[in-house]
Amino acid sequence: MSTTATATTVDVTALLTAMVACDSTTPTGEEESTAALLATALSGAGFAVETEELAPGRVNLTARRRFGPGGPVLMLNSHLDVVPAGAGWTSPPFTPTLRDGKLYGRGTADAKGPLAAMACAAIEVARAADAGTGPTRGEIVFSAVSQEEGDSLGARHLVPLLAREGRLPDAVIVGEPTGMRLLTAHKGSVRPVVEVVGRAAHAATPAQGVNAVTAAATVISLLERYAGSLAAQGHPLLSAPTCTPVLIEGGEAPNAVPERCRITLDRRLVPGETQESVLAEVGAVLAEFNAGAADGGHGASASVVACAPSTGGPSETPEDHPFVALCRRALAAAGADDSLGGLTVNCDMTHFRAAGVPALVCGPGRLDVMHAVDEHIALDELTGSVGLYRAVLTEALATAGSSGEGPVWS
Repeated sequence: MSTTATATTVDVTALLTAMVACDSTTPTGEEESTAALLATALSGAGFAVETEELAPGRVNLTARRRFGPGGPVLMLNSHLDVVPAGAGWTSPPFTPTLRDGKLYGRGTADAKGPLAAMACAAIEVARAADAGTGPTRGEIVFSAVSQEEGDSLGARHLVPLLAREGRLPDAVIVGEPTGMRLLTAHKGSVRPVVEVVGRAAHAATPAQGVNAVTAAATVISLLERYAGSLAAQGHPLLSAPTCTPVLIEGGEAPNAVPERCRITLDRRLVPGETQESVLAEVGAVLAEFNAGAADGGHGASASVVACAPSTGGPSETPEDHPFVALCRRALAAAGADDSLGGLTVNCDMTHFRAAGVPALVCGPGRLDVMHAVDEHIALDELTGSVGLYRAVLTEALATAGSSGEGPVWS
């Protein structure tokens, strides 16, 4: 299955450059201008485009192109938003800059590169159909969703909406920077906020109080022991779950023994774990700490009082699933790597898998530049990924069950 450029090819570099120039940072930027660029490109290829406002500056874009009756519905999905750029960039993060065959800018890899490549592949397939050389059945759905880098507002809205309407796709490819390797599993996250409560007193008479900050140090020590115990729970594609203290805040005044201290944890989950099971484990650690106070020890107490936002839980599509086999077959035929892997961070794949939709993660770009200063993507990889996505789309839209109606993976 060739990925050679034809008259139907689209300038993915130009599209990505325009998208990166839009500041769609979560939470300070806006996603509307990025969505508008995609809407213009897709509508020009016959896609029916809808843009839904979810909050001020926050939107979901959905574009559909049906090629004929029957056949599968395949969704290409990724997110419009990016993380804050931070300081120390060689060139301004929202001024796309070409150096040494790489395009630099926030979002080039995570995940506007995958978004642009997916959109261009979908457009190329649509143009081939218009020319009489493309698919004659099935449907491509392109979805660009809001705020994945925050609380996954877009996917949390889109997936239940599609389920209510009876329009869930038959399969989904989620675009994240994987070097175009197929990733069939990813970790999830839950972020418990632990509050340690002591007793306030004047800092000149500390013995009259219970210092929540020093008590929190004991809590962190117990949590570190718990984190070490997780090493035995490895996953073949994802390694072990983790638990990391990431934020700490405490105290009320510079002359007072602090009454309260909060510790935010980042707990990464592997398939088989749930938010409920993890919170129960953290609760057991805190119960051990609280037992020390009951025994006349430190005098403080600790509990989980909230969970900070996260994308969601872990997910996995079985390696032997027919849709995974189809994607591997298409990549191998195009001369690409068809090996499987796992994603140690989490992404919106979890929401589709929770709805029972076969899904995997695949996109151009490297994981090690995600959220980093001087984020970039190699242009040869970006342009090559369009052909690989197109190969998968062509293979999928040509695949149906024995009745000719549904896909073999349904």
